[in-house]
Amino acid sequence: MTETTEAPKVSRRKLTKEVYANGVKLTVLGGEKGEMDFPFDAYPVEIQSALGPFGQGHKLGDAAAGRSGVDAEQAIIKVHEGMMANDWTTRAPAVPKVKVTDIVANYMNMSEKEKKVAGPLLAALGITLPE
Repeated sequence: MTETTEAPKVSRRKLTKEVYANGVKLTVLGGEKGEMDFPFDAYPVEIQSALGPFGQGHKLGDAAAGRSGVDAEQAIIKVHEGMMANDWTTRAPAVPKVKVTDIVANYMNMSEKEKKVAGPLLAALGITLPE
């Protein structure tokens, strides 16, 4: 009987993070210290005061990642409203991703006149089009 084994899964993560009610526990993968605990209330009051707005900025700013204009504003407002409703888990919907294969398929359905306009633009973006 032959035994098969799966190759170990390689993680790109460099650390694990557990956020709990009073702080954060971090473990650096490949490190020596193991789990490190950083209680929030151990920091000086000035640092605690600065961390609140800093974290707020990150939470709201992350909502706008990959967005612009009105879409970014709406995402920020949605997360803000969730936090105001005491819901930390509120997230803006993911930004739709456009697949290159979909672009090429749409290109192939264009008229020859449209292809003459779109082809050079898509090529300039690095999208390889079939002949």
